[in-house]
Amino acid sequence: MEALLLLGGAVLLTLGWLWLVIAAVRLSVGRMLLALLFAPLTLVLRGLGYPLWPRLLLLFGLCAAIAGAALLQVNHPERMQALLSGRWAVEPEAASDLRGTIMGQPFVPNRIFWRGEDLVFEEGPADRVRRSLTIRFANARELLLAPVIERLPEDQGAWPELILRWHTGALSEPGLRRVSGDYSLSLDFAQPVAGRVEGRIHLHLPTIHSTWLTGQVVLSSTPEWLLERERARRVVLYSRTSEPAVAAPAEAPPVPPQWRELSLLALMDEPQLFSGAAVRLTTWSGRTHLGSFKELSAEQRLILSQERGPHQVELHFHPLDIRRIEERAR
Repeated sequence: MEALLLLGGAVLLTLGWLWLVIAAVRLSVGRMLLALLFAPLTLVLRGLGYPLWPRLLLLFGLCAAIAGAALLQVNHPERMQALLSGRWAVEPEAASDLRGTIMGQPFVPNRIFWRGEDLVFEEGPADRVRRSLTIRFANARELLLAPVIERLPEDQGAWPELILRWHTGALSEPGLRRVSGDYSLSLDFAQPVAGRVEGRIHLHLPTIHSTWLTGQVVLSSTPEWLLERERARRVVLYSRTSEPAVAAPAEAPPVPPQWRELSLLALMDEPQLFSGAAVRLTTWSGRTHLGSFKELSAEQRLILSQERGPHQVELHFHPLDIRRIEERAR
């Protein structure tokens, strides 16, 4: 609507201006120059001989253009600022499938970065943030050391805090809301490659917040916590490879396990048939997880059980994140 008003107003304004100048040719030179250089002034000047219809057309064009600009400022202030500053080119969106909503408003982040212990998603032009979602790990930093961050509403322990910001209008302050729990989060980052980090996120808040975010996450730089996790992983691998090898008895050579690929749809349809099966799961980010298939959660996530010393750990995987799932031959 605002674009139509702006375009129509510009056309009417141009036509009325040209008509007024042509009609003022038969008047004095001064009045013609006034119509040529300051045509809007003729709307308030009377008794100078300017015809009525060109001035009415000029008035309608001005009103339509002003109304369109006002609507544009209210509904899309960032476009209005770009129009006034001469930056008419549309800013490209992020080259990923990352999509979501914040408080019911469409949310397509075009900037993703780490700021300290905060994972920040922002949408808007370079000089203005229209909507943003921040995941703060300051109170749950131990989650960053796990291969995959999985949180469900019923899980106990520390939760990252969410900060939601959204646009509420040109004449009012942006909306702000903090959420400290009672949401679902799946966050998985692959190993850094040439300083580039890729991963996937699935975030769903309760219905009252009307907020969700899902898709691929691409970082241009590696966060410090991920470097720490990679260093710790190398230390563990080095300690394992540096242990003295124990020769296996000649009569019992190790037999490599045999794997057969499973149908993900079959597993989703009849999970009870695969309960307790030893599986190998590969995600689209390239990570491989071994464990026992336990069940499907209420959110239709695959639950993989792993033995870690005296403890048992459960990993939850969204079906869209799974590239391949295999079962060890029984």
